[in-house]
Amino acid sequence: MAELPLLIFPQAKIIDPPKGRQGFPIPNAPSKQVQISRLTPQFENLEKQFLADQAMLSASITGLEPEMVLVIETAGRIEDFQRAIANTPGLEWLAEWDEEFEPDEYFFNKDSKQQKADKLVEGRLYLAMTNQQGLSELLALWKQWQKTNDLPPGKAKWRDVFSQIKVIRRWGIQEQLIETGVLDIWREDLEYEDTAHQHINFQVEFFYRKDRQTRKQNEVIFKTLLEELSGQLISPFLEYSEIGFHAAKAQLSRNSIQTIVEKIDRNELDIHLLKLPSIMFFRPTGQSLISSPDETAAIETAPEYPVRGDPIVAILDGVPFSQHTWLKDRLILDDADELENEYQPGDRKHGTAMASLVIHGELDANEVPLTRPVYFRPILQPNPHAPNRDEHVPDEVFYEDRIERAVRRMFEGEGDVPPQATAVKIVNLSFGDPARPFIHALSPCAKLLDWLSWKYKVLFCVSAGNFSEPINLGVSEDEFNRLNDAEKTQTTLAKINEMAHLRRIISPAESLNAITVGASHSDSSSISYLGKRVDILPTTKLFSPTNRLGQGFRRSIKPDILLPGGRQLFNLPPIGHIFSASLPGSPPGQKVAVEDNAGAQSASSYTRGSSNATALASRAGAKIYDVIDSLRHQMPDGIHEDQVAVLIKALLVHGASKEGADDALEQHLKTPTNSRQFKSYSSKFIGYGHVNVSRVLACTEQRATVIGYGHIGEKQVHEYRFPLPPSLANSKQWRRLTITLAWFTPINPNHRYLRQAKLFFEAPKKTEALNLERNESDWNQVRRGTVQHEILESIKVSDYQEGDELVIPVQCNADAIDKLDEQIPYALAVTLEVKEGINIPIYQEIRSRIQTQIKIEQR
Repeated sequence: MAELPLLIFPQAKIIDPPKGRQGFPIPNAPSKQVQISRLTPQFENLEKQFLADQAMLSASITGLEPEMVLVIETAGRIEDFQRAIANTPGLEWLAEWDEEFEPDEYFFNKDSKQQKADKLVEGRLYLAMTNQQGLSELLALWKQWQKTNDLPPGKAKWRDVFSQIKVIRRWGIQEQLIETGVLDIWREDLEYEDTAHQHINFQVEFFYRKDRQTRKQNEVIFKTLLEELSGQLISPFLEYSEIGFHAAKAQLSRNSIQTIVEKIDRNELDIHLLKLPSIMFFRPTGQSLISSPDETAAIETAPEYPVRGDPIVAILDGVPFSQHTWLKDRLILDDADELENEYQPGDRKHGTAMASLVIHGELDANEVPLTRPVYFRPILQPNPHAPNRDEHVPDEVFYEDRIERAVRRMFEGEGDVPPQATAVKIVNLSFGDPARPFIHALSPCAKLLDWLSWKYKVLFCVSAGNFSEPINLGVSEDEFNRLNDAEKTQTTLAKINEMAHLRRIISPAESLNAITVGASHSDSSSISYLGKRVDILPTTKLFSPTNRLGQGFRRSIKPDILLPGGRQLFNLPPIGHIFSASLPGSPPGQKVAVEDNAGAQSASSYTRGSSNATALASRAGAKIYDVIDSLRHQMPDGIHEDQVAVLIKALLVHGASKEGADDALEQHLKTPTNSRQFKSYSSKFIGYGHVNVSRVLACTEQRATVIGYGHIGEKQVHEYRFPLPPSLANSKQWRRLTITLAWFTPINPNHRYLRQAKLFFEAPKKTEALNLERNESDWNQVRRGTVQHEILESIKVSDYQEGDELVIPVQCNADAIDKLDEQIPYALAVTLEVKEGINIPIYQEIRSRIQTQIKIEQR
């Protein structure tokens, strides 16, 4: 099959945006009198709690101005509420989040064709800091609203707020300690006597205050109250204004933690530290990685290929064994923190495996290595207290800080050190924080990646995470062995689906600008011996049974894509129904270069997981870069430097499809309950699907890919015209159209939507020329992230004439900001194809017409 180069659209035409604005439904709300009856006790309770907290903290810290974080839960959306709070003296806006709740007798969806009365009610959770003045002002507005609907100028928005409030309360222990999981972790730690560790470490995240003096005052108060419990800081305070992050790491004695847990259990919340209003969350510390298997084998000599040029891929991970024969002279190791000094022979496992996969791919696949070196910045180190010395970020270190410093060092330098890797377009992050599963709000690390991605126009490839807990399949060894493959798949999928809430993707996989990668249950190895291992998900069409599951922020598609992560077998249970993941260094899996315990320079092993899949995604991105670089040399004034990474992002997803996987999921998981939303439902397992990289590196006679790119501003529309090949006019041949739009967005950490730029295109309708129908993803869900990927197919008769074109308008709207001042870099990829081998010259016909468009434009 001949490989042909990608095509490029002429410069997009800028047209006027369509008029009109979508309205939002407002749930049914109770009458004013009912609201007064419901909320009066809540307001009275707030006032009592404020006075009680004031008395407690004033006794401990002289001169402290009393404050309280208000939580205002509403049914429906209240637009411009942030401005209303800003206009209310004594109130400071902190955050807002989307939420959903079960309908009740007071708040429910109005019964209509668009909404069902029993559907979950959309709501908002607003957070604001209030002092004595702010609370007095709020109570005065509340009392005035009870008497009349007329509120003072600038305060009219409070009328909507009071009408739609579901609950008003203070921020407290539930959010700070219980929902973060730290309270359960403390209880577990206290169950085991640990004479070697008489202290328990934790992280505190503060509400980010705009005033720097207030932030510094909160640091002093926190340190004072910590010392009151004989605790101490174990790190400097860290803050990033760009993402609204302000935090510290600290420790308390086991006795102090015991006292806190017991008082919470008795509902005796008289500990000053727990009453400090500036604390948003207590969280556990430490982020560990599952170490690679100890079982290794010798490896053949590495093939000799030249290495030249600047690195395009950077890896942030544990220290690699850079002298391994398969890695030697292929890594630019920048160990700025001298972390290699913490390693012993055999420790350099994860980073070595990731470097091997990025450079060589699976060794069993015998692929050509990358021709450019890879920049490697270690940010992990061995945990001396872990049984296998698993690599982690120590408790006293913020891994957000290590990531930010590493990326800044690449592009700006650090201190007297000049920039180290300015040509990098892809940063590989094959690890995450298992203590921070994504629930509703983006983690600080995810926001950090979004900010860094926007600032430096670089693509992060991030692992979705692995779920290493055993699976209770509800069958014994004998019962399992009697099942056929379809029954095994059904049993396993049902159990994974049942426990989906425990398998959420982990920070920073929810990042908006990043590509999040999950593992498919496939590899290039050959199995010679199973032993007591079994394949509980015997199909390569699906995801790995150890995958973490989506969805992402605001129910966006996460993971974005799947790449091979190695077939994961499980150990048969000697008794009972518990199947545990088998982790030997033998096949199946992905063969990689590793360091053995003797430090041999030519060892290998087999590994598995979403870390591997992420490394392969970064490798694929490097191959895509080479294609883009070739196009840039042909058109020196075409693709700008800040558009390269977003083009890689678009093309990486452009090669993804759910083909085969969706059918398997539908067969085993589709029910009457989820059938209407099954496209969205299935995305949490497989995202946009499996990536076939070869499809986006070149075209064929029957498949033409055309790319576009540009910078777009708010309320602009860039119109692209895709020429329709005459050979398909009035034809019933099967055809597939794939359209992918990707961009980087700046973020607004103070807004519930976070992304400032919303880009989208309208997919062709089935009534239009190609007579296509959307085949895979949900039309609404694909617009919630920073990649819109649509696949449309048909075998119906097309309806167009010679010279007709498919119009694809790319639109840009402000999303988490009133006015978008930035120009947003974006990339568009469009592929039209028919079955290979059919004598229909799709590529040549589209190519000639694209060239005609360019000539007309240049006149």
